[in-house]
Amino acid sequence: MSSRDDNNTLFSAKPSPVSANKSKKSSLRRKFKALLGFPKPSDPSPLAHPYTASASTSANVIIQAAASSSRRTCVFKYDVFLSFRGTDTRNTFVDHLYNNLVKKGVVTFMDDKRLEKGEPISSQLIDAIRDSRVSIVVFSRDYAGSAWCLEEMATIAESEKELGQKVFSIFYDVDPSHVRKQSGVYETAFALHTEKFSPGRVARWKSAMTSLANSVGWDLRNKPEYTEIKEIIRKVVKTLNPKFSGFDDDLVGIQPRVERLEGLLKLSSKDDNPRVIGICGMGGIGKTTHAKVLYDKISYQFDGCCFIENVSQGYRDGGAVIIQKQILNQALDEQNLEMYSHFEISAILRNRLSCIKVLMVLDNVDELQQLEELAISPKLLGRGSRIIIVTRDEHILKVYGADRVDKVPLLDDDEARELFLRKALGNDGSSSSKYMHLIPKILEYAQNLPLAVKVVGSLLHSRDVSQWTDALKRMRKIPNKNIMDVLQISFEGLELYEKEIFLHIACFFHGEREDYVKQILDSCGLHPHIGIPIIMEKSLVTIRNQEIHMHEMLQELGKKIVQEKSPEEPGSWSRLWLYHDFYRVLTSATGSYNVKAIVLDQKGDVSKYSQLRIEGLSKMMGLKLLILHYKNFSGSLDFLSDNLQYILWHGYPFSSLPLNFDPHSLVELHLPNSNIKLLWESPKSFPCLKKMDLSNSKDLMKTPNFEWIPNLNWLDLSGCTNLSQVHSSIGILTQLAYLNLRNCSNLVSIDLNPEYNLCSLRVLNLSGCTKLENTTDFTGLSNLEYLDLEKCTSLSEVPESIGALVMLKFFSLRGCINLVQLPASVNNLTCLQNLDLHDCFKLMNLPLRQITISSPNLRYLIFLDLGSCKINVIPDAIGDLKCLERLNLQGSRIQSLPETIKSLSCLAYLNLSDCHELVELHDLPFESSSSGGRYFKKVSASRNHRSGLYIFNCSKVMKCHWMLVAISWLARLVKKPCQFRCGFDIVVPFMRTEIPEWYFNNRFEGDSTIRIAPSSVDDWLGFAFCATFEVNKNSLTNPCSSSKLPRPLYLSFESENTEECFDFPACLDMEKEHVGPISRYCWIIYISRAHCHFVKTGTRVTFKACPGLQVKEWGLRMLTMDDIGLIRRNFRKMNSEGDVPWFRRCIDEISDPKIDLSNEYDMLYTEDEHENESNNGFRPKIQLPYNWYVTDEEEKENMDAKAKEINFYNLGHSSIVEVQQVVNSPSSSQEEESMNMKDISLQIAFDQESDCSYMSDLSPR
Repeated sequence: MSSRDDNNTLFSAKPSPVSANKSKKSSLRRKFKALLGFPKPSDPSPLAHPYTASASTSANVIIQAAASSSRRTCVFKYDVFLSFRGTDTRNTFVDHLYNNLVKKGVVTFMDDKRLEKGEPISSQLIDAIRDSRVSIVVFSRDYAGSAWCLEEMATIAESEKELGQKVFSIFYDVDPSHVRKQSGVYETAFALHTEKFSPGRVARWKSAMTSLANSVGWDLRNKPEYTEIKEIIRKVVKTLNPKFSGFDDDLVGIQPRVERLEGLLKLSSKDDNPRVIGICGMGGIGKTTHAKVLYDKISYQFDGCCFIENVSQGYRDGGAVIIQKQILNQALDEQNLEMYSHFEISAILRNRLSCIKVLMVLDNVDELQQLEELAISPKLLGRGSRIIIVTRDEHILKVYGADRVDKVPLLDDDEARELFLRKALGNDGSSSSKYMHLIPKILEYAQNLPLAVKVVGSLLHSRDVSQWTDALKRMRKIPNKNIMDVLQISFEGLELYEKEIFLHIACFFHGEREDYVKQILDSCGLHPHIGIPIIMEKSLVTIRNQEIHMHEMLQELGKKIVQEKSPEEPGSWSRLWLYHDFYRVLTSATGSYNVKAIVLDQKGDVSKYSQLRIEGLSKMMGLKLLILHYKNFSGSLDFLSDNLQYILWHGYPFSSLPLNFDPHSLVELHLPNSNIKLLWESPKSFPCLKKMDLSNSKDLMKTPNFEWIPNLNWLDLSGCTNLSQVHSSIGILTQLAYLNLRNCSNLVSIDLNPEYNLCSLRVLNLSGCTKLENTTDFTGLSNLEYLDLEKCTSLSEVPESIGALVMLKFFSLRGCINLVQLPASVNNLTCLQNLDLHDCFKLMNLPLRQITISSPNLRYLIFLDLGSCKINVIPDAIGDLKCLERLNLQGSRIQSLPETIKSLSCLAYLNLSDCHELVELHDLPFESSSSGGRYFKKVSASRNHRSGLYIFNCSKVMKCHWMLVAISWLARLVKKPCQFRCGFDIVVPFMRTEIPEWYFNNRFEGDSTIRIAPSSVDDWLGFAFCATFEVNKNSLTNPCSSSKLPRPLYLSFESENTEECFDFPACLDMEKEHVGPISRYCWIIYISRAHCHFVKTGTRVTFKACPGLQVKEWGLRMLTMDDIGLIRRNFRKMNSEGDVPWFRRCIDEISDPKIDLSNEYDMLYTEDEHENESNNGFRPKIQLPYNWYVTDEEEKENMDAKAKEINFYNLGHSSIVEVQQVVNSPSSSQEEESMNMKDISLQIAFDQESDCSYMSDLSPR
């Protein structure tokens, strides 16, 4: 590409044989080298051209990997070669094109000013053509008149053919067909060339011109040059893409991530308003690399673009004006900006950028001020503009108003392995086998952080196995400096309190519960409620599943900072976290003033250490935080630091606190499982103490005088089995919110005198106080929300003052076996949601009052458990409990249900199992309320608690069309899915000979096994399964005693290695005399669509039963909303026919309803005949509960419920978990435990004891 003002004599008609031979050899040599991938000297550019420039920050190179040996890539000297006729276009079109290319950062060869002096011009031109990625040929009217231009064009055509060079043709003021055919204005020029040059040369030129004229090009005649140049530039830049191609081909796992970022930019959106996105993440994770590749990919779509590297450093070097000048220079090619003031630069920036579509990448922004002082408002930019901000601090992006923020993830395991192998082994893949045992350990150390993987891989490159082993040991002891230096930048940007929080988490609290960590840090005065979010925004920690997590490299950084001054002297560190360091410090007594915090890993093995003398702890004068889990101490503890703010010492081995301990700073004292007999021998003032835990301190006989602890708001004395009295001064604790006396089995009475002011008390747990005969007067506890009197077996009555607890939400008298009656004042508990009276064997009445506007009574009750009570009549007023969702009457003595039960439109769980006196039922609820499902919103993990209807082992119950009852209940719940989670089941007596075909259109013999295939139907809701089984008490004493099946009866979903079980919701114990006239039952299971994973996986489906139970028949149906609507309409019609509702008609008086349900889904299944042969044979499988898939909506609901529990947890520590376990069925906890076993170990079968206890009742909890 050179201007051709030359005359034709520059090329001799007949070149000498010697020069021609030399030229040919030189050309062949260059071609050969190019094909082998030998690089050529790059042209130094003031723009620091990215093909050859190395990355300037660590993040730029963290995901680069060595190129594969199978691929050789030429290093191009130029992006574009311009071929044109100077007299036609030098100062017009080509000049404009050249300048626009340069503005876009395209390195362009134009004119003879780039030719090296003293070399033959022809050879340098040929090299320039071949050293360019793209050639542009501008055909103008006089182009063919220059032999130089034609020779240049022919060389370009050869490069296109031989080297795959991209060529664009531009027709400037000339007809493309004249160029293609060498006619018109070109005909005369070629006629002259024919006379001067050999026929072969002219033919070569003609062939080349025809070829290029037929390629992609632009005809500029009668078109605006500006618009056409813009399109040419766009096409060229897109072809050259990417700008940062020096490492693009070697990036690991980058493409899908960049595509995600591109999606966030919404480049194709109809809304063309400017948009800002942020890219954030921890140091070394590849933020800048992602931004560069993204910039590469999309920059051609903008009028102006700039990539400002390391904004923070530029800002520190010269302020915001330096960054502004870089933006103007790169995006608009503005020069000579030094003469303008900061204010003038800002004005130029605002004015110029408002007129164009600009892409701006601001890399490594670490302060909001750096953005604010740029004086660039995204709203004032040209339409379609985009700003990308790269930072470690997410808070900057939030405040600046980023539309979306993308957090760069770590590499996945496969990506980390690929990157490491490239860096460590390069092209020598054959040698990887000898390193295989070390690679997992190294990747575990790097924890998928790209920077760490790359640095460690490069360090180990070309080293042998012994060096790898030694390097790994050294890095675990002394982290790599290159990695630590990058990570420490984020630490240095923290304020004092955030630095302390960071170091605490790095050394002590990785993986701990967020609320637990905040509680400790708050006690230490570090303000974690603002501090933790700040370090989260700086990508130093993350919160997952309410736990705080920190990358292992950041943990290493924190520990390195703590150890930095004296790595071998733990007595000089501010924190101790390993037992062997603690042992050294106590043994040498070297930690007197330096050690501020001791939190020892309770998982550490201390058996190899001798008993440790405790006196060394007495010398740690500066200690503020102490958490120990050990009793292996000797000697006496004479002193504890007066600066202590938080103490947690499991198994505290001494009988009292040290005599010389002045706890004026102590905020929390936790001594669970201690040997404390008396908290202190002489009175001590605890002016700051808010929480005290002496739980399971078996030797504690009396509490301290609470006058010395005036600010106490949390007291746990649970499990103090020798505690016989609580000091009366407890009544003066005006801030006490939580009091736990659970399992204080020697406590006879507790006096919370109403004259005292305990209005702050919200949680009172007296469960398991078996000698407690009388409760306190509740009059003064107006804000109590939780009262647990479970298993207070000596309690015979509840005082009338219970009615004063107008804020009470949870009230349990479960297992109070001597409780005779409840006072009528229980109706005054207008906020009560849970009332648990299970196993109150002597309780004979439930004093419910009618609810009116003036007497709301128990209007908000959701959960009522009367299981195993002596109650034989349910009051009609139960129909007023419009919010009631779960009613358990299992094992009670009721004879019938009141007619008002049909008013309970929210009722989703009704358990009448083992009601041996039950004779008849009135109408059950038919309608479902859309306001149901409150139970699931307030109890986390409640999604595992079943909804359903259970009428099992009711020996006197009337004969009726129970199958229709079950289908009516099923349709009712399916219509309002808020009433259940995942699915539900129904158990009713079965008084027919077969499952109704009109509903369960796919029916099978009892031992059949099928596979369910995916369906093309889109509007299905879920699957309903139905099985009829018969109980034969004469077959076996206990069906589980000799069976190899893990459960007596269950719906099985069996794959190659696992079997998921949906269990029958009752323990079928044949020793119980529950088999009366009814021995045959129907069990219906519904699973909603989101949880029907068996459809996709093709697992084998069947019902399995132990000996003593026989599955007679089973069926299934894929339900649609049309099915549900049709069923409910027919039930309404049936109910309107005759004077007696169909529900109460004799079974002989009613036939199957004439419901014409669609059977278009009959062929959804295939029978597995091979499996049928051995269905009852047991082959070892991993036994798991049915694996409910958790939808996003369910997860959010669970998280919201969990958040509420955590708020209560902060009052009641772990008690709130116990609260929900009381509301939780025995099955649920085991299901959750079994689910966890998936990740812990492979389990062939549950033990026999578990078999009998699993879902041992139908409790709604």
